[in-house]
Amino acid sequence: MADIHDRLKEERKRLGLNQTELGQAGGVGKEAQLRYESGARNPDTAYLEAIASAGVDVPYLFTGRRSAVSLTGPAPAPADAEDAIHIPLLSAAGSMGCGNELLSEDVILGHVPMSRRWLQLNVPRSRPEALQLVHAYGDSMAGTLNSGDFAIVDTDATVADIDGVYVLQAGGQLFIKRVTRKMNGTHEVSSDNPHVNTVDVLDGSQQVRICGRVVWGWNGRRL
Repeated sequence: MADIHDRLKEERKRLGLNQTELGQAGGVGKEAQLRYESGARNPDTAYLEAIASAGVDVPYLFTGRRSAVSLTGPAPAPADAEDAIHIPLLSAAGSMGCGNELLSEDVILGHVPMSRRWLQLNVPRSRPEALQLVHAYGDSMAGTLNSGDFAIVDTDATVADIDGVYVLQAGGQLFIKRVTRKMNGTHEVSSDNPHVNTVDVLDGSQQVRICGRVVWGWNGRRL
């Protein structure tokens, strides 16, 4: 199964570059480029931002899906400059299946302009400045979030104090799952797709970090 290192090599060949040339585009030497492609080392933020400018489809490296970022959708464009807030779009992808590899650092691929008034109306409990966009892939949350949707994540919500859909980090991977509080103080992690039987119970012994709560799907559903 291809991973980010295999896809990096694939992208280099797609662009018709050798390892020296792509390394130069990313500000590194041929040996570093070789280590990135072999999996001996993970690329850092500066490198990924640089090769994105050279034409590499950075989201594809981590998701296996070609970018098709559209700013059209349920969230309207800002009415004017005063209404505009630019939400960062991260290269990290939350998996609704087997998980996606984490970067050593989050890479901001760009900023999506949204209407501050729309956000305040539709996600009133969230600070606009705390919102981020991530891709969602997989089918275990189908019906709530579908593969390829964008998820607007409230990064202030790092504790599952209300039931909802959260971005979780565990074992070096990101997951998007529903988290439900139980009477005994534990949390149940589950999938919304009835055809996927995935239920785990968090009792505090697992190393799971809550990265944020998904408050809106790019498909237009408040979560």
